[in-house]
Amino acid sequence: MTNGQTRGGSTHRTAPGGERPAEGAYTAEPGIVRTTLAVMRRDGGRLYGRAARVTGLVALGGLLLTVVGFVAAWPEFDEIRLGAIQARIDEDSYAPDGRRVNTMWLILLACLPFLILLLHLACTALQTACVRAAAEPGGSGPRGRFRTVLGVYAVRGVLVWAPLVLGILVQLYFTTTTFREYTVLVPLWEYPRLNPLLEYGPPLLGLALTLLLRFGWALAPAASANQGLGPLAALRRSWSLTWGRAASWLRALAVALPLGGLTVGLYLLLQAAARPTRSWAASLFLEWGPDNAYGAYVAGVLAPIATALLLTGALVLPPAHTTLAVLHQRLARTGERQSPTPAVTPA
Repeated sequence: MTNGQTRGGSTHRTAPGGERPAEGAYTAEPGIVRTTLAVMRRDGGRLYGRAARVTGLVALGGLLLTVVGFVAAWPEFDEIRLGAIQARIDEDSYAPDGRRVNTMWLILLACLPFLILLLHLACTALQTACVRAAAEPGGSGPRGRFRTVLGVYAVRGVLVWAPLVLGILVQLYFTTTTFREYTVLVPLWEYPRLNPLLEYGPPLLGLALTLLLRFGWALAPAASANQGLGPLAALRRSWSLTWGRAASWLRALAVALPLGGLTVGLYLLLQAAARPTRSWAASLFLEWGPDNAYGAYVAGVLAPIATALLLTGALVLPPAHTTLAVLHQRLARTGERQSPTPAVTPA
């Protein structure tokens, strides 16, 4: 950036040597929040329109995936229902067989990657639109294609969640009998169930690493969409921008914490507001679907969660992605002023 370029704002910066620059030669750029609000005022309708369309498509895909999951788990639901009927005839209490419950959990885990893929598709569509909306006039450089940005989300998701999943598996391995038949390191009779280090240490360590990686790679999709970087190059670029200087990670933290708090708070609020959908979904399931109270119960549990997730994404993602796009531009411009050579090249 040269002194002849101008930015929005009214406070002039002093030129080198203490001389005041000519009028309009160089002015302080507005803050990230002000820039984001300006972009949303200009293009907010278009961005929220795209968010509404994407949310609708994700809802349809999620509904189809839910139907597939229920079909796959239906033999378990049916056996649970028959067991409850037999217990009622025998005038005995009834609790579902733990093996059947575990089977349904495995079906849920098998559906989870496809659900995450749907969410990543939605985030990619919104991220690319927000980067284009926040792009500065006359900005140069390649723009990332949809599949490239989607690859960034996929690679980042795997790498970010790996430490937490590994920590939970280590905890289960050493403190439960979940993997009893596969146990090699610890004898079957020596599971340290009350060892707090093995009980809480691996999950907490995995969570800390997950949060650290997620924060350091928060700008990776924006870097890919704005500069056309491949997944690994975008991750490196985001890490260098975020952790390159103390001021950089402080600015990133000042953006990430409010966005994370807003997202979680809005989700909890919307889930509480969507609580009536639980009884509605159970009633619709029993009226239009098979006569199985356990399946209706699961459908009722999922309804407010799905509603809150969809509404939270539709409301929060456009301004959140725009804010991250603006933050990426600011940190990248700061790095270019300090170093005349580019940090990375597109993959």
